[in-house]
Amino acid sequence: MFNSVFFLISSLFFLQLNSVLCSYVECSTVTVDEDILSYCKNESTCYIKNVDNFEYSSITCVCKKYKDDYFFAGPDCSIRIPYHYKTMKNNEVLNTSWIEDLFKINTWKNEENRVGKICINPQCK
Repeated sequence: MFNSVFFLISSLFFLQLNSVLCSYVECSTVTVDEDILSYCKNESTCYIKNVDNFEYSSITCVCKKYKDDYFFAGPDCSIRIPYHYKTMKNNEVLNTSWIEDLFKINTWKNEENRVGKICINPQCK
């Protein structure tokens, strides 16, 4: 009995999740309107969310992450935000995960002379 109820609830959840995920369509597959296609800035990807039974749709931009000294954010990915890199010495921030620490593997990652320790947004104190 419990298995069938659990299966029913899981199925309903996945159907809802599927309808949420499928409602986003890449802008270029829907329109060639240059105003819509140029809304998202800085090489971000444009998606249109079409909600059934509603009069309006919405545009969502997925901002591209750069490995340089900055990334973009905001509704149209036009806000440039710098990364705050700060090399730390003698701090408690480890470069290994808790499972690596538990099994004492990859301890070389925490040797400051070999790797160093870096904190990224927001700045470490």
